[in-house]
Amino acid sequence: MTFRFLFILVFCATTLAAASQCIDRQNITYGGDWGFVDFIHRCPTYNFTFGGDTARNWNVLNNPIDIMQAPARVLTLKNNVDYKIRKFAGDMFYSKVSFNSVEIVYPDKLQAFNDSGRQDVTLKYCKAKYFFYYEFKPDTISTYHIGVAVDTNGKIISKFNFPTKANYKPIDTTFTYCKLVDVARNTQRNIDPIKEIKLEYNSKTKRFYWLVSQALVNEKKGVNYFNQVHIDANNLKKTTTSKASVNVIH
Repeated sequence: MTFRFLFILVFCATTLAAASQCIDRQNITYGGDWGFVDFIHRCPTYNFTFGGDTARNWNVLNNPIDIMQAPARVLTLKNNVDYKIRKFAGDMFYSKVSFNSVEIVYPDKLQAFNDSGRQDVTLKYCKAKYFFYYEFKPDTISTYHIGVAVDTNGKIISKFNFPTKANYKPIDTTFTYCKLVDVARNTQRNIDPIKEIKLEYNSKTKRFYWLVSQALVNEKKGVNYFNQVHIDANNLKKTTTSKASVNVIH
């Protein structure tokens, strides 16, 4: 029994080591866009979350505060946003969505932020009163960001950047990151070295896809081009390629 147990441990450790060699964990990054810039950019806000700081003296540097210190209506608003997401996208999608935190705009705290050295804080771009942060997670590693802006009346004023219940295609759960790397290499021979893998959403096709991006090769000042492979998250056999660019300033 001891020998068999040790064998299983060695086998598992070897398997995990082999899997980790295809791409480093740090290269599997988040996708999506919370989109807070369009609604609470540079506003005097406090961030609240479950299990946050319970101190009564709130930190203007935005350390998360325990959500139980937020105004009572926040939890009601959160429940409403939860309901709207679930109704829009369906139970299957919603089962993989988790609440992250909520930012609340406090106009009366503008001076406190300025006094703390945050001279960039302003009320000029405050279109929302509340901004809710959610994460869609197909597994324990990847994250797709979802942001929901709510006004003072509790109305959602941002668009949902995920599919409706009728259009949602479940993520192929047989995927592994090594498999995604193999698919990308078979699709685009010049995808190495791979910079990152992330989950994205195409609002036109209404489908999630894995975006595999090449790292810059022979980086130079100015515009640099790199290859990308789009892998349908519901059907890993469906792939497309594209080129993207980045402007490097030395």
